[in-house]
Amino acid sequence: MKYILSFVLVFSIGLFAEDNEYKYEPEGNAAEYYIGHFNKGKDLDDLTRWYGKFSNWAEDKGVYDDMTIAILTPYFNADLSALDVVWVNNFPTQSAQYAALNAWMTQGGSDLLKSLPVTNNRQMSTFQWVISTPADPEEGDMMVAVYSDCKFEEGYSGRKVYDLYKDFAIYAQSQGDTVGRKMIFPSAGYDGDADFVRLLYTSSIDGMGVNQELYWDKLEGSEASQNLKGFSCSNPREYIGQSMRG
Repeated sequence: MKYILSFVLVFSIGLFAEDNEYKYEPEGNAAEYYIGHFNKGKDLDDLTRWYGKFSNWAEDKGVYDDMTIAILTPYFNADLSALDVVWVNNFPTQSAQYAALNAWMTQGGSDLLKSLPVTNNRQMSTFQWVISTPADPEEGDMMVAVYSDCKFEEGYSGRKVYDLYKDFAIYAQSQGDTVGRKMIFPSAGYDGDADFVRLLYTSSIDGMGVNQELYWDKLEGSEASQNLKGFSCSNPREYIGQSMRG
């Protein structure tokens, strides 16, 4: 209940606040997370081949043209047995997300699903606020994504934290930072108690290490870092993955 009220409060503030109350207008997108285990005898190569089937099926549907897809596998994680893989769909809007869902449900998605080499044990729908975007990937690069559970501190809301985080990200980029950052608000399929989930991601594996060193060398003691407050995060989970559809 606390999470639901917090989620409603965040979006109520965003909808009804005066235009000049906040510094930035959040850029948002919808995202779906399909989390599961490989079926017996199946692995990531099988899922990559299945993606080819999905891509061919989706090609003439129209509603998937602006969707991006990433496939992630856990690497640094407190419980590697909890999941094998995460399939992430990103859409520019919630309308686009549900138009795609309608096509999936009414135009043969269930038939395609029969050959999926993964059994999903969790499916989440989310809305995400984009704070910064990562450097453009090179061909063949694999991404790193780190998710953490975050709580607002007393007196802080999502909009207020977004402004502070945006200020930090702009300063960080001026110092050479290339990390993508998002505040993720699950709307269905989530049973945790976080107020939001923070995503930090880089478009290459070595990029995460370079940016971590940059943080401790140039950003950690900066005024922008000191001003970044109003929330705390825990339980980071790190994944390696690849963008399948950009």
